[in-house]
Amino acid sequence: MVSSSPLHAPPGAGMVLVVDDEPLAAQVTSRMLHEGGYTTVEVRSAREALSVLELARPGFDVVVTDVVMPETDGRTLGRLIAERHPGVPVIYVSAYPQNDVFHRGAPDPLSLFLQKPFEADTLLAVVRQVLTTKST
Repeated sequence: MVSSSPLHAPPGAGMVLVVDDEPLAAQVTSRMLHEGGYTTVEVRSAREALSVLELARPGFDVVVTDVVMPETDGRTLGRLIAERHPGVPVIYVSAYPQNDVFHRGAPDPLSLFLQKPFEADTLLAVVRQVLTTKST
């Protein structure tokens, strides 16, 4: 599912790839980002995410991925993105508590992590922070 950004996108708005095996979670996250002025694409797996990243022109500015997914988890996806698409930041999200997710071998504790459910303002602030850091 692809959403177009509104005409009055905030400074730094861009393309966000949302990766979540739960359709409702992906739709909610995508809607939050869209309402914040971002263009979004939703996919349901790491495999789809990597395929979309390969084909995207222009590329994505940031990826928001669930950590716990079947087949390939978000941690592995993050490593693959770092290898194949350096410079594309990844924000990890999960319904599991952060300590539990990191205990399961999730991303480095310094990685950006949001626990579901999160408020739109929180998600948008983290995305803006990532994009601002990326552009400096």
